[in-house]
Amino acid sequence: MAFENCTKLQDIHLEWDNPDGIFIAEDAFAGVPTTSCRIHIPIGSEEKYGWKSDATDMKWQGLSIKSNQYAVLAESSDLTKGRTNNGYAGYGKEMTLTAEPVYGYHLAKWTNIKGDSLSASNPYTVVVKSDTFLLAHFAISSYQVSLSAGENGSIKPAGAGMYVHNTEAEIEAVADTGYHFVQWTNAGGDTFSTANPYTFVVTKETKVQADFAANNYQVNVVAEHDSVTSGGGEYAYNTVATVRADLIADKGYYFVQWTDAKGASLSTANPYTFVVKGDTTVYAQYVSYKYIVNVTSTAGGHVTGNRQFYDHGEQATLTAVADSGYCFTEWTAGDSLDIPFSTESSFSFILSDTAFVDYKAHFEADGTGYEVLPAGEEAGAYHADGALHLVNPGGSLISVHAIDGRLLLQFKAGDTEYPAPLPAGIYILNAAGGKGKQVTKFVVKE
Repeated sequence: MAFENCTKLQDIHLEWDNPDGIFIAEDAFAGVPTTSCRIHIPIGSEEKYGWKSDATDMKWQGLSIKSNQYAVLAESSDLTKGRTNNGYAGYGKEMTLTAEPVYGYHLAKWTNIKGDSLSASNPYTVVVKSDTFLLAHFAISSYQVSLSAGENGSIKPAGAGMYVHNTEAEIEAVADTGYHFVQWTNAGGDTFSTANPYTFVVTKETKVQADFAANNYQVNVVAEHDSVTSGGGEYAYNTVATVRADLIADKGYYFVQWTDAKGASLSTANPYTFVVKGDTTVYAQYVSYKYIVNVTSTAGGHVTGNRQFYDHGEQATLTAVADSGYCFTEWTAGDSLDIPFSTESSFSFILSDTAFVDYKAHFEADGTGYEVLPAGEEAGAYHADGALHLVNPGGSLISVHAIDGRLLLQFKAGDTEYPAPLPAGIYILNAAGGKGKQVTKFVVKE
């Protein structure tokens, strides 16, 4: 045979597309080395020679068939949008093609030379059986923009949407009443803008959240009459404020209610608690005390000038008027009306927390006054050199009051001189003896 025992034979090139149409003797290649000699078959005849696509080594007449190499050409439909790779592969081998779109584009599909769609996968793997031509088509990308709003607000437009690469998305945060927009954050919680509305260029999948916070409002507490207040300051929306004012203010005023800036009543509670919805000013309202002045008198006269009800700080004037045949002797004051107050028939005073409100005018018939000594003798008093000097004391019980009614001295007069270091002022002396009572005034000068 022609090739029998050809030990140096390395390559045999066959020109038959179909080996079924030729006759080859069984021992035609006897002795030919099977490890080094290779059979070359025509392009495209692999299947006729029994080639299996998943085979790793095919033989003909006991000799290994050399795999033909086929070109795999992949081109871009538009080089401004993307590129591809090319290469060669043996029959039945897999080759992976990768499309490389420019930024903002993606592979839309692969087509063959006829324009038939093959796949949209990237990368794309083909099994090579012949020279192959593919075209990669690219399209501009669109991205999902997902929007979410934190508590106490919303976003316009709501939800999410698709945006073409490099186009602008405009979003706006809308805060609920009492709240304000703070910032835009991404999926990682990082702040990327505080603008509202906010416009950005979409270049990728994007998640955006709007964050909101409660407004802060000023609460002012206003009160007159030297009242001390508390609770004013800055409060977040929908939080609770508690304001207080003195129940009793200086200068005789007491709390009655809270009002707003228009004077409308808000509450009579003190402290007053309310929910803050905005800047708020509350006014503590006070009214002055009403004093009831009670005036009585003994027989023999009456009192004029009293109208019973007086405001704090108001002046009252009382006048004792004796009836015919009587004379005024003194005013007493206090809850028990036993404190000597004045020997003037008319006097004025200011209504205050420390003023007396109970007074009594005393009258006696003419000629029966309070005598310390028998008729015809005079009794009296004066102050000099730190001592109280008495004229005709006659063993009387002596009491000395300040002009405001405070008792300063009280003793049994056994002498005409009594040590009394009194400060400068006007004093009232009462001398009571067995036959009556004498009231007189004396002055201590500086």
